Amino acid sequence: MIDWDSLTHEAAQLLSGYLQIQSLNPPGDERAAAAFLAEALRQRGFAPKIYESAPNRANLVARLPGDGTKKPVLLYNHMDVVEADPARWSSDPFSGQIRDGYVYGRGAIDMKGMGILQLLALHLLRQNHPERSRDVIFFAAADEEKGGKFGAQWMIEHHWPELEAEYVWDEGGFGLRDFFSPQPVFTVSIAEKKDLWLKVIARGEPGHSGMPHENNAINILLRALVRLQSLDSAYELHPIPRRMFRDLAALMPFPKSFLLKQLDNPLFFRLALPALTANHTIAAMLKDTMSITVLQAGGKENIIPERAEATLDLRLLPDRVPAEVVEKLKRLVDDRRIEFQILQAPEPAASSDPDSEFFRVLSDVLFELVPDGLTTPMLSPGTTDSAFFRQKGAQSYGLFPIIITPDELARFHGIDERISLDNLRLGLQITYRVLERMTRA
Repeated sequence: MIDWDSLTHEAAQLLSGYLQIQSLNPPGDERAAAAFLAEALRQRGFAPKIYESAPNRANLVARLPGDGTKKPVLLYNHMDVVEADPARWSSDPFSGQIRDGYVYGRGAIDMKGMGILQLLALHLLRQNHPERSRDVIFFAAADEEKGGKFGAQWMIEHHWPELEAEYVWDEGGFGLRDFFSPQPVFTVSIAEKKDLWLKVIARGEPGHSGMPHENNAINILLRALVRLQSLDSAYELHPIPRRMFRDLAALMPFPKSFLLKQLDNPLFFRLALPALTANHTIAAMLKDTMSITVLQAGGKENIIPERAEATLDLRLLPDRVPAEVVEKLKRLVDDRRIEFQILQAPEPAASSDPDSEFFRVLSDVLFELVPDGLTTPMLSPGTTDSAFFRQKGAQSYGLFPIIITPDELARFHGIDERISLDNLRLGLQITYRVLERMTRA
């Protein structure tokens, strides 16, 4: 009989220690985090291996063997975290403080908490199920917060045999309460928008700021950026959000339920758009988006610069061709003084199957443990390392198996990030039950 109370306490203590490690990215240094996980794994009978992708950059892999009749399941998590301003938190963001039923710290949700749940669930599987049909791989990655160059991308390029799996369990979705409805909705990411990063460079003529002229690089850039904003306007219904809305209709009262089932009809889609797009997350699933994230120009107060730059982060719907989007942007600007440079372009990747064995098992376990909940596939407006696995043909699914409210979701990359002890317990139970069923001999 599994003592879930004791395991929840163990998870909280282990996570608290893990959160005290400042694996910030940038600058990027996962060595202490990898050493912490390696020691926790060794204490539980595993033989983890650390891979150094660059100075100070560490990735960790551990494997629980099966009999090989089925291909492995890979449990993915990342060790790096984003910055946190201690002045705005109620406690030190790297204290791992446990209080009022929560564990606080940068990375509690993104994504050290999930890493601890995976580690303990893997240990439970090893203890309770000696006969397994497939390997389970534990992969703690570096550099996810900066694009995965020294983490998943590097590991897949250099050590793919160590990671090759049929199914990958990653982050991307959550169990959301009071987001769509009072009932929990588990959104499982099966695809992501494509992340296209561009630099827009304007070139003009330098001069004295006391004698303005028409060829100021900053003015050229600003006019171009205004034109580029028109890209961010057209909404459309991709097949994955369409299925999600149809699933959500089961939780909605009439007429919302009827409307969500009829979104294929352009008239009903237009009628529903104001309500759908009131939520920024939903709105981002229905269109290409563009954010201006960096501006650089000038170096002295009284000099008109000859060069000005902007960095654009475009998130494109899955069927978009990035090269065609760049050409569209060039036509919108229509100015020979503007140059576009591609900083990062996505590789083609298929969506994961929402009717696969893994998705069915996950849905069944979620229903058993949260019978008033709903599980639905989701198109993620953000990007994760799942993109690299999908490019290799692995079926990748993004879900942190906990239930959070909009307030707790806002703490993701925000202030007072935390995870409740109740969620640690629930996440452990879900992860363990899914692994137990996926590895049955």
